[in-house]
Amino acid sequence: MTMISTYPTSIADNAASENWARYLYGKDRGHTDYLTHAARCEDMYLGGGRQLTPEQRAALIAARRPGYEFNQIMPSVNSAIGYQIHNRMDIAFKPRGGDSDLFKATILSKAVMQVADLCALHWHETQMFSDGLIQQRGYYDVRMSFDENIKGEIVVGTLDPLDVIPDPDSKSYDPDKWGDVIITRWLTLDEIEQIYGNEARKRAELSNDAGHDFGDLEDGVERNKFATRKDWGYTDACVNKEDGLDRYRIIDRQRFVYELTSCLVWPGAGDVQVEATMSADSVADALANGAVRAKRMRRRVKWVVTTFTATLHDQYSPYESFTVVPYFAYFRRGKTVGMVDNAIGPQEVLNKAVSQVVHIVNSSANSGWVVEENSVTNMTMKELETRGAMNGLVIEYKKGAKPPQKIQPNQVPTGVTHLIDRADKALKDVTVPEAMRGVQGPETSGIAIQAKQFASQQQLSVPLDNLAYTRQLLAKRILKLMQRYYDTHRIFRITETDPMTGKPKEELLEINKFDPATGGYINDVTIGTYDVVITEQPMQVTFQNSQFQQAMEMRKAGVRINDATMVRYSNLSDKQEILESLPGDQPPADPTVEARVRLLDAQTRKADVQATDVQVKSQYSAIQTAQVIAQTPATAALADGLLKSAGAVDHDKGPIVPQAPAGLPTVDLPHNTDPMNPASPAVGASEGIETLAADGLQP
Repeated sequence: MTMISTYPTSIADNAASENWARYLYGKDRGHTDYLTHAARCEDMYLGGGRQLTPEQRAALIAARRPGYEFNQIMPSVNSAIGYQIHNRMDIAFKPRGGDSDLFKATILSKAVMQVADLCALHWHETQMFSDGLIQQRGYYDVRMSFDENIKGEIVVGTLDPLDVIPDPDSKSYDPDKWGDVIITRWLTLDEIEQIYGNEARKRAELSNDAGHDFGDLEDGVERNKFATRKDWGYTDACVNKEDGLDRYRIIDRQRFVYELTSCLVWPGAGDVQVEATMSADSVADALANGAVRAKRMRRRVKWVVTTFTATLHDQYSPYESFTVVPYFAYFRRGKTVGMVDNAIGPQEVLNKAVSQVVHIVNSSANSGWVVEENSVTNMTMKELETRGAMNGLVIEYKKGAKPPQKIQPNQVPTGVTHLIDRADKALKDVTVPEAMRGVQGPETSGIAIQAKQFASQQQLSVPLDNLAYTRQLLAKRILKLMQRYYDTHRIFRITETDPMTGKPKEELLEINKFDPATGGYINDVTIGTYDVVITEQPMQVTFQNSQFQQAMEMRKAGVRINDATMVRYSNLSDKQEILESLPGDQPPADPTVEARVRLLDAQTRKADVQATDVQVKSQYSAIQTAQVIAQTPATAALADGLLKSAGAVDHDKGPIVPQAPAGLPTVDLPHNTDPMNPASPAVGASEGIETLAADGLQP
């Protein structure tokens, strides 16, 4: 292919020239470096022979050493992606000001759920999240499509991050603070005609851009495609192949301009909308309902699409913002990082260490022989070299010569094993820990396992928090598109699953319906301002599973949850039939349960009475004993000895027995001589022993 000038010369097209210059500026200001690094990160994630660069593989082949991959990046990243899949969230709105209210907010929330379902939003979110983890950046593309519905439908897709060049001089996460954004893609002439019209196709054909290489092959990065041929570069302007289709590099640029613009203003609500972004009917209705025209400085989006030398589209965008919504896994003022970036080093160390161990093992099978010259009689040295590691090898050598000696192979260095362990740990530290990947640890209790899993999830806090912010940006743009383009009477058929019955439930939702009685519109969603709410409740299936598991745990803990409630929280497809077959919401009463409860209550009351009786007897015995000791102090030492022999511990400082007052009579204590009723400390001081009747004794 022929090299031509860097800037367009074949057609005097200022817009194309400006677009191409801006494309080169963004490419030279970091995008080329990003292409190379992102492609490397993708190869490290995919593995399958891609983790070794061509230069590394050639060096290993030259040294006759193995090169193995021990891919630990993919399962780690997949664990993070799996966590996102099972924690998908829905979008909802709440009223903020103007003519908004809670009822309209609910209508909008249901409508956006249908939009998400029609364009497979949850699937696209996973793709964008994966792009961010693997290649640092992921992008939504949000716009209107009139292919399936002449009224227009909101469509949300994903972009290849290698095709998107954000404003290189910006440092904001929010694209509303960028100066411009470029999407470069490859389109055939038929695709150009489908998107931009027949005139655009003719201009592309007349541009003479086909088949030229514009000096961008040095980028060295191939665009992703199903083919494996590498005979054309990522940044070629156009490729013309005999066995393929002509494809033109399209420079799709959106930039902000600040101009005096005709607007419609609603004095009561304070809403302002650019008139050029509204249909004629909407403008007429707005003027009839009190809106007024006014000139105001407004920021608008200028949308210019070109090839290398030809302009295909140059108009103001019908949208208030760029169609691009970014996601950055880790973001630091214009610097983006993915999960794979910091895992490349440990993965390469792991591959090298494992390959080295395999090389030592392979070489140890036939490490070589030390043989005296002409001493081997049954084979040549070449045969010994090739067959020296065979099982059952017999070597015959001359009598009197030194026997052949096998060279001891090198042992695997201890440091290599430690290096493998360290690299494996480093990989988990920069991706996701083992607990999050489902690997069983030393923990045995459920609480310990849950605590470790919760701690492991903190590794994903930053990527998930940035994902929540991206959801906010996306929801705001969807809301603007709904209020701008869903301005006619529409009927939505909302199909939901009843969480109580499991049956599909249909609901007809009408918006912007004209009411002849009032002359207004029912469910007018085009006016009012709303706040975006990303529900903390996961998707319906995930949420139902969680609810069912919680109900099961509560039931195991003793909470009396009836069978009907358990069936309602389940995901059984025929749970409605099961519910109808149950006799009632409450399970049949078990006659033994109530009896066991009454028995338990009676036993509890009996234990309380017995404990009270023992306490009363103990107190009475203590009083009696104290009276006796007060009358006869000499018995205190004997009592202490008996208590100590029984294992009692004195917790008070002695002496605690007061001296008996003078003049007290000496009382002879009776002795228990009944062999049938021996004294027993096990039954208390008042049982099995006759005590002095000290009641009423006066000193």
